[in-house]
Amino acid sequence: MYEAECAVIHDLSTSVEYQIIVATRGILFLVPVFRIISQWKEFGFRFLVHDNTKILFCFYYALSIFHSFVFGIVYLLELVRIRYECLLIDFRYLLLTKCSGISSVFSAHHVILIISFERLYSSIFPAHFERNSSRSLAIYLALTAV
Repeated sequence: MYEAECAVIHDLSTSVEYQIIVATRGILFLVPVFRIISQWKEFGFRFLVHDNTKILFCFYYALSIFHSFVFGIVYLLELVRIRYECLLIDFRYLLLTKCSGISSVFSAHHVILIISFERLYSSIFPAHFERNSSRSLAIYLALTAV
């Protein structure tokens, strides 16, 4: 099996098209990391009114940065791997990075759902929401989604 995998890696290392695809995908995942960070620093959370929403949106930004970074690193590792003659990376590392990236994508979507439900609750019961709202509840909900 080792020789067959080395043959596949050798074929991919000579394929310019595959190298361009992997490099492009790596760049397309790493550029948004810097764009999201610059957007976070430039705009912040001035457009959000409530503290709970700010906390949840902070978790959303952090998860977006994390999964873009993880997938970018995976493609850069693939690019490094095909540059060498027969460098095999342990599948557990790739599985760990891919699964953590995919779970962070789902977690980011769950955080947005929590923000939506929180806004819905605050518009239906505004007085109760303002009396019983707390920062620790928002942090707990965000960590539950993560």
